[in-house]
Amino acid sequence: MVLITWQVVRGRQSHFSRSTPFDASLYDAMAATVVVLWAATLVIAVLLFRAPLADRALTWAIRISALLALAGAGLGFLMTRPTSAQTAAAGGGEPPVTGAHAVGVPDGGPGMPLTGWSTTGGDLRVPHFFGMHALQFLPLFVMGLTALAARYARLREERVRLRLTLVAGAAQAAVLTLLVTQALRGVPPASPDGPTLLAGALIAVASGIGAVLALRLRAPAPEAGPAPARAGHPGRTVV
Repeated sequence: MVLITWQVVRGRQSHFSRSTPFDASLYDAMAATVVVLWAATLVIAVLLFRAPLADRALTWAIRISALLALAGAGLGFLMTRPTSAQTAAAGGGEPPVTGAHAVGVPDGGPGMPLTGWSTTGGDLRVPHFFGMHALQFLPLFVMGLTALAARYARLREERVRLRLTLVAGAAQAAVLTLLVTQALRGVPPASPDGPTLLAGALIAVASGIGAVLALRLRAPAPEAGPAPARAGHPGRTVV
């Protein structure tokens, strides 16, 4: 964050810039810290799978969100590869800008308000953002279920909250996969094409069915065992 802010204050491109030796050294330092951060997050994710919490729904929300955050952060490495246009322009040397977040169009083109995500081509920042913020979404989802349990008795059952959490985690993983595919195909995030819309609709339907089943399925009733014998009559049982 310090290095990015420093480059902004200097009026320089913070990412992918190798236009000067100093800019290249700052970008290399950013890359090294990102690798360390990703590796540390991987270690934390492994530890989370070995440390169950009291609530199973929250346990699995944290575990799944940690894995999705790893996947989302890992997408940043796809942005560091030089594009074919950058390699061709360099003529065999090192291009002044190595890497891009836009796919199919140059970086810096028309973008969405606030986010700046490309409106003319694919943008890897969308799945990058969506995956990393699973760390907030899934735990907040479980907290919401817990709050609603005061009004809806069905949500007071831990196994129901767990099932809904697993459905939400699967849905977020599916949406993340869809966003990656959309970006790599060069489809703008705000203008999805037919295949993207169809896949999104299938994910929504599957998630809805999963949520309904999670709420409706009930645990099998325990089998009735032999009734205890009455006091003073060891050979007789209560029917």
